[in-house]
Amino acid sequence: MVFAAAAAALISAGGLVGSTFVQSPAQAAADTRAPKASLITAPVVSQVLTSTVVLRGSFADGKTVAASPTSVASTADNPGGSTAMVTQLFVKTGDQVNAGSPLVEYSGRPVFALPGSIPMYRDLTPGESGHDVQQLQTALAKLGHSSSPDQPGLFGSGTKHAVSELYKTMGYPVPVTGAATANAVRTAQQAVEQARSALKSAEHQGTTDQSGGTPALPSGSISPASAAGTLGSASPSPGAAPPPPKAVGPATDVTEPQKQLAQAEVALAQAEAVDGPMLPASECVYVPSLPARVVSLPLAVGDSVKGPIVTLARGDMELTGMLDPSQGSLVKPGMPVQITAEAKGLQATGTVDSVGSLVTPGNQPSSGTQPTSGQPTGDVPVPVNGGAAYLPLAVKPDRAWDTAWAGQDVRITITAATTSDPVLAVPEAAISAGANMHTSVTAVGPDGRQHGIDVTVGPSADGLVQVTPSSGGHLEAGDRVVVGQ
Repeated sequence: MVFAAAAAALISAGGLVGSTFVQSPAQAAADTRAPKASLITAPVVSQVLTSTVVLRGSFADGKTVAASPTSVASTADNPGGSTAMVTQLFVKTGDQVNAGSPLVEYSGRPVFALPGSIPMYRDLTPGESGHDVQQLQTALAKLGHSSSPDQPGLFGSGTKHAVSELYKTMGYPVPVTGAATANAVRTAQQAVEQARSALKSAEHQGTTDQSGGTPALPSGSISPASAAGTLGSASPSPGAAPPPPKAVGPATDVTEPQKQLAQAEVALAQAEAVDGPMLPASECVYVPSLPARVVSLPLAVGDSVKGPIVTLARGDMELTGMLDPSQGSLVKPGMPVQITAEAKGLQATGTVDSVGSLVTPGNQPSSGTQPTSGQPTGDVPVPVNGGAAYLPLAVKPDRAWDTAWAGQDVRITITAATTSDPVLAVPEAAISAGANMHTSVTAVGPDGRQHGIDVTVGPSADGLVQVTPSSGGHLEAGDRVVVGQ
C-alpha cells in the first residue's frame, strides 16, 4: 500500500511538471513576438541657443630677429677685435625686453634692442646718411637722447652725442670708429697748426717790412745805396728840405698762407666729421615693436660666439587654429572665441581674426616639433594637424597674450551662432517633414495621446533646433515631443 501511494504521488507530480512546460502554438508565438514599441520622448525647452565650433590650435612666436655678433667694437681704451665670448647674460628665455637695455654681454660689449623696422645691416658711423640713420635718431629721441642739430638721416655731431649718451646710460664705453679715423684727425690737426705757423710768420715779416726795416726787395730791384753810388750824390746844403721817403719793395704776400690754412681747416673738419662715436651692427638689433620677448638664448657664459647670441620675437605671439574645411562656412571673422590650455589651466578670450585658404600639409612637420638644441636629429617630426587638410584660423586676443601661453597646444571654442533671447527648442530628431513639405513635431499629452503640431524651424545649435508653432498650434516649455520609439 505504501509503495502504491508513493508511486501515485510521483506520477501526479510528473504530470504537473510536464503540463507546466507544454505550450500551445499560439502561446509560443505570443511569447516570441516583439514587445509593443514604447515612445522615446524629450522635453521642449526654452533657452538661448548657442552653436559652437571646437578645434585645436597652437601658439607660435611672431617673426623673430636674432643678434649675431661677428666682431668686438673698439673704444677709446680698447682696440676691439674678432674674438667674441659671452661674458654676461642679463635676460632669460621668455623675458620681456625694452629698448636700450643690455640683453647679453660678449667680450665686455652689450647687445641691446631698439625699435625699428629696418634691419641693422651695417655699422652706422659719423658722416653716414640714410633712412636707417633717421631710424636710429628716432629711437634715440624716444629714449630721451636728442640728435639735434643734425638733419634727419644725417649722422653728425648731434647723433654722435646722442649715441654717447645711450651707452653712458647703459654703463658701457661708447664704441668709436677706430685708429684709422683718429690718426686722420691728428694728421689734419698737425696740418692746421703748421698752416697757422706759416701764416703768422708771413704776417710778421710783412709788419717788419712796413715799419722801416730793410725792405724785402723784389728780384732784380736795385737798392737806394747802389743807386746813389751810381748816380753820385752831394751832401745836402744846410737848411734844405729833407728828401722824400724812398720807395720800398712790396710787403710780404700773406694770401697763399691764408689759403693753405683755410684748406687745412676744411680737411680737419672733414676728418672730425667721420671720427668718433658710432653704432656697431654687432651690438644692436632692431625690433618693429617693443617690448619684445626672448625666445632663444642658446649660449652660456664662457661660450664662444658663433651664430645667434639672442633671438627675440617681434611683437606678440600668434595663435593659429586648424579648422575642419567642412566647418569653414560656419565661421566668420569677429565671432567670439574661448581659448583653453588644458595643460596649464589657462583661459583667455578673443575673436576670430581671419580664416585662411585650404592648407594640405601632408608630411610637413609642425613648426613646434622641429629638433632643437639637445634633441637627437634623428627624431621623426610630427606632421601638422596629423597630415590632414585644414583652414588656418587666426585668433585676435581681447588682451595681449601672456608669455605663459608660449608654445601651448590649446582648445579653441568658437561661438558660431546664437539667439539673442531664449527660444522654444526641441531635439533635431523631433522634427519631421510630411509629404506637403511642412515640418512638424509630435507632442505627447499627459494621457499619452499624440498629436502633430506644425512648426517653423529656426537656428540650430548643439543638437537643438528652434521651433515656433504655426497654424494655431500650441507648444510650450515642458511639453514632451516624440524623438523615437
